[in-house]
Amino acid sequence: MLSGIALAAAVFGTPCAFAELGGAPTMGPSQRVANASRKAAAPAAADAAKATTANSWTVRETTQPDGLVEREYLNSDGVVFAVAWRGSRRPELSVLLGTQYATQMSRRARELRQQGRGSHGSTSQVDDTFAVHASAHQRSSTGIAWLPRLLPPGLDPDTLSIPQDS
Repeated sequence: MLSGIALAAAVFGTPCAFAELGGAPTMGPSQRVANASRKAAAPAAADAAKATTANSWTVRETTQPDGLVEREYLNSDGVVFAVAWRGSRRPELSVLLGTQYATQMSRRARELRQQGRGSHGSTSQVDDTFAVHASAHQRSSTGIAWLPRLLPPGLDPDTLSIPQDS
């Protein structure tokens, strides 16, 4: 019985490749990592298949077996200041964003829907501490979330989204 539980935990409890927003990055040993770096004034962050070092910020990416692409963006101190995703399903947001931000996103999306200003398929929230643009429709989920106070100067967070052809 215990060995079955341990096996299930090993298979289904595989840690996500990413740390939560505001934390240090973590990558599982069996996950493919692609690094790319950009200077703060760079207009886009789409090329994540090359490995280089960053002066201003760094991109780390992983692709899940089902095709879900997740990226984390690290500032020069190695802290995750943004995450992005694109795939046929929504990632586990409590892992990707961290419980605090996933709860905040969910609560605010619910409030907007109750006010008649939101939908079940998308949310866009921006305040001084947390921002997110996310959309989920029939086997398509995309999103970008960031911490405004950690965003490198001059970087437009909308340029961090993952293009359709990635």
